[in-house]
Amino acid sequence: MAVQLSASGAVPAPLPANETQRLAALHRYAVLDSGPEQAYDDLTMLASAVCRAPIALISLVDRDRQWFKSAVGLSASETARELAFCAHAILQPDQPFEVPDAQIDPRFAGNPLVTGDPRIRFYAGAPLISPAGLPLGTICVIDRVPRRLSDIERNALQSLARQVVAQLELRQALAGLALECLTDSLTGLWNRRAFDRRLREEWNRHSRSGHALALLMVDLDHFKRVNDDFGHAAGDEVLKLAARVTQQTVRVSDFVARFGGEEFAVILPAGEAAAALTVATKLRSALQAAHWPQRPVTASIGVASLAPDRHTDPHGLLARADHALYAAKHAGRDRVQAFDGWD
Repeated sequence: MAVQLSASGAVPAPLPANETQRLAALHRYAVLDSGPEQAYDDLTMLASAVCRAPIALISLVDRDRQWFKSAVGLSASETARELAFCAHAILQPDQPFEVPDAQIDPRFAGNPLVTGDPRIRFYAGAPLISPAGLPLGTICVIDRVPRRLSDIERNALQSLARQVVAQLELRQALAGLALECLTDSLTGLWNRRAFDRRLREEWNRHSRSGHALALLMVDLDHFKRVNDDFGHAAGDEVLKLAARVTQQTVRVSDFVARFGGEEFAVILPAGEAAAALTVATKLRSALQAAHWPQRPVTASIGVASLAPDRHTDPHGLLARADHALYAAKHAGRDRVQAFDGWD
């Protein structure tokens, strides 16, 4: 059967029948373009040592490229998919894929990775199979001389492939746990812990740029009456709707968190006072106009803006916004109040 060469001289692997599902599974791991991690580097070192190969890779086959989560003996971080031996390997995910001598294999003889650096002669890759049976890539070994794996080496490479997938699963689980620890389970917004972290990060960033950072503190007026009159389930619906309206009203760059109870906080990067007031006013109007399930709900909003310097810290900005919120509530609620001193 004739082979179809690409412009590079390589023979691209055909796409797997389940390519759409395969890519979706790969992207769900959120590992592409991530930084080095010792757990993966340990596995490629083991693959190189066990298989006596100068090059070992953990290769993930993306839409148009293969990207290396870990590499031993190779400085590249990715190659085009049409050049990837691993793109061929994922076509038979139930067994290792082995090329004893690439120079005499018509699929690879003209491949630039064979005719040029790193001058691949031997390749063996064990597919990385997700729990759903989808091939994500391979852990592979490469040599510059023709050869074959022994049965022991082949079995070891498959064992290492299973360990790579176990690490991907663990990484995904830990990321989900971290996200769960930083989000509010009721509203889906960031929680107080995430707010404190982001406020420090933005404060440090604005300290370097010299730009002002703004903060809105939002309190739903007379929220306790909703719980008292209609029950806590109704109160929860009010909180979820308030969170949704707030998220949809503020700017994409703004950071919205549930501060606690019926209070929300919005961090506005590069937030000059006038711009922060504009956002706060728009938000108050949006909350007032929302279709509330039981009775109309309004909000009081305190606004503060501060350019960080060596005499200030993020707690000072929070204190100012909170003081402005208290002033808005004291003045009758359902209003926006900018910080205007401590009196």
